Amino acid sequence: MEISVSLLDGQKQRAKFDSLEVISDQSINAGGGAEHPEPFDYFLVSMVLCAGFYARKFCEQREISTEGMTLTQNNENIDEEGKKLFSIEINLPDGFPQKYKKALIAAVNTCTVKKVIQAQPEFSVVVK
Repeated sequence: MEISVSLLDGQKQRAKFDSLEVISDQSINAGGGAEHPEPFDYFLVSMVLCAGFYARKFCEQREISTEGMTLTQNNENIDEEGKKLFSIEINLPDGFPQKYKKALIAAVNTCTVKKVIQAQPEFSVVVK
């Protein structure tokens, strides 16, 4: 997938891919208008949204209701080595079968975003 970014007014940017677009901005302290999430915010939210997708698919395949299910991600933890820790808490709906808790965690851990981060991708920047 190719993503094309255009610089807009102020600190706003528009990323286009396929038939979709995402607008980002910066905080007022960084010279933006704080009208849209910052690029790093999109990165952070992508992890918990991906986890939510896999949690939903797990439940759908077993005909388990997801009504009332929420996922909460904490981005503030630092471990002893100074590494950033991301923790996701799944708040289960009433009546969720206890026997599926470990399997749900395993399903959520298959999140594509998480796998890409864990693979430590390489980045290349060129000027044309």
